[in-house]
Amino acid sequence: MENDVFKADMHIHTKYSGMMKYMGLKFPDSVEEPLKVMKCAKANNMDVIAVTDHNSIKGALEVKKLEKEFGIEVIVGSEIMSSEGEILGLFLNEDIPARLSPEETIERIHEQGGLAVCPHPYSPICEAIGDKVFELDFDGVEVYNAFHRDGIVNNIALDKVLKNYHKSPFAFLGNSDAHLARMIGNGNTKFEGNSADDLFNAIKHRKTTYEGTPTPLSDIILWSYNVIYASEKALLKSMVKKDDNIVNYNGSKFKKGIAAFGGLMYIGTPLPLVAGVLGNIYLKKKAKQKLKEVIQEVI
Repeated sequence: MENDVFKADMHIHTKYSGMMKYMGLKFPDSVEEPLKVMKCAKANNMDVIAVTDHNSIKGALEVKKLEKEFGIEVIVGSEIMSSEGEILGLFLNEDIPARLSPEETIERIHEQGGLAVCPHPYSPICEAIGDKVFELDFDGVEVYNAFHRDGIVNNIALDKVLKNYHKSPFAFLGNSDAHLARMIGNGNTKFEGNSADDLFNAIKHRKTTYEGTPTPLSDIILWSYNVIYASEKALLKSMVKKDDNIVNYNGSKFKKGIAAFGGLMYIGTPLPLVAGVLGNIYLKKKAKQKLKEVIQEVI
């Protein structure tokens, strides 16, 4: 009788994931509440999830409080910005500072008894580790990231990891990189067992597989809409009463007014759709450029 196979998504963001900066404004990377994360994880048949907000375990700790209610184990994690690219720390007990060397970042993860995973190693839009992945003590590599929907950079990661497996064997992982709760499970890791501990052991012994489908463009557009909508509400509020919880803009009221008008134009017109389509074209172009760079390295 075959062992049961369970599914995990170990790259999920919440409202605690920090800010993106653009033109003097700070926009949230995600606006998802912990409760919604768990509701979508349950609806999408996840057995284990890891919440990995940028440089913080706060979101994971909040989501973990809902474990018993939903019957889904939550791994405390963080997507840590090292000096040379992003690194996922899983099974963490405390925050790890950003911008340490990748070597020290991984060492600190392991000191906590955690696992170090390289996310989207060849991403052209994120700060990625690249070929240095083969010089570092990673436990697993994200060879499938559903948010990178171009169909190119994931193939680059898988091809390179396969070719270097004899000298740098890693667990093969798939994740969603969900910034919107409904994205959870678009990419996932399959393992034998029924607990987070079983997943830990499967990664350590390189006994994982992965699956997934690219995140729909409609969900990317909805994510951007939600971010701008939440930011717009906070910005309008800050024009009356100072509130920097979501948006921090230190300009004059006139500049704030311009920013608020821009936000209203975005959420009140077809701009999210236009921006989504153009952004998708741009990202595919960047992915093709990355592929050309890889081919040039081989020649």
